[in-house]
Amino acid sequence: MAKIDLFKKVKIDVKGQLFDAGELYTHAHDWLEWRKFDIVEKKYATKTTAKGKDVSVSWSCTRDVDEYSQFEIGVDWQFNGMNDVKMQHEGKDITLQSGNVVIMITAVYVSDYNDKWEESRTHKFMKSFFERYLYVGQKDRLMGELWGIGWDLYNEMKAYLNLYQA
Repeated sequence: MAKIDLFKKVKIDVKGQLFDAGELYTHAHDWLEWRKFDIVEKKYATKTTAKGKDVSVSWSCTRDVDEYSQFEIGVDWQFNGMNDVKMQHEGKDITLQSGNVVIMITAVYVSDYNDKWEESRTHKFMKSFFERYLYVGQKDRLMGELWGIGWDLYNEMKAYLNLYQA
């Protein structure tokens, strides 16, 4: 298995802004599911402090592209000093959150994710030949596709947070 980081911990940092944490979380989840990623929540931790609630969430999102390649997107969320704020919008009472949001996104291309080509010396030789001469164009195309998906997620989350700016 070989992993290639296309970008690592690209950060969205929003301080002291109103947002809807539940909708943000749901929107990101739906966005990734729509692109056929399997999402595993590896970590969810909350802590109440004097400034508000701190929430830390970590997602590992994978999509098997073919029998050889896999896309991995990591999303790490940090909500710090989060407090509920009641407001009226279009005559309805709504609850938003205020605080700081940090979202870090990582995109990783994984080849031979099942280690099928690592079983023997012959397989390893065939793997190097396959990657060097037969799969190189496909690999470049897939890495470009993943790079685009990662930046699309970044822009989507940033735009979604900007919806709540005054």
